[in-house]
Amino acid sequence: MSGRVTSLNIISPDAEALYFGADGRCADLHRASSLADLRAVLEQRLAGPTAPTTLDVMGHSTRDHHLLRLGNDRIDMLDPVVARFFRSLADDCLLPRLEVVAVRLLGCETAVSPSAKRTLRLLARTLHVPVLGTLKPLMKSHYDKLGFNPAFGRVLVEASKLV
Repeated sequence: MSGRVTSLNIISPDAEALYFGADGRCADLHRASSLADLRAVLEQRLAGPTAPTTLDVMGHSTRDHHLLRLGNDRIDMLDPVVARFFRSLADDCLLPRLEVVAVRLLGCETAVSPSAKRTLRLLARTLHVPVLGTLKPLMKSHYDKLGFNPAFGRVLVEASKLV
């Protein structure tokens, strides 16, 4: 496992049973029911030591556009409230202060639909870090005790590679 970048794993509580079931695959897991909760988790992490980290946001995706959800909040960069939220993270340099080197939206097919692709590209432009989404549905077998298992990296695609 040497060389594996640590993950800050944040999950929507409604997806926890699907991703991890009763066996608790991911030891370092934080829950966020909204974008506000996501920010709170990030701010709490500022108090501790930092190291290069991948921010993994996990949840169900919407049926129509495959946009990741945290509770009832959809991560859709065409929504002005969502765009403003992520701009505020960038303006406050929150991700660089936490040494976040990439953001991954880990839900089913979060890099497949035109809406999802657009959101990934706009997020990357806003946050100034690579943003990745998924090409396939995800299951608990894609995770281990540290989070998303790099053996399944082929199901991820970076926003800059999307057409």
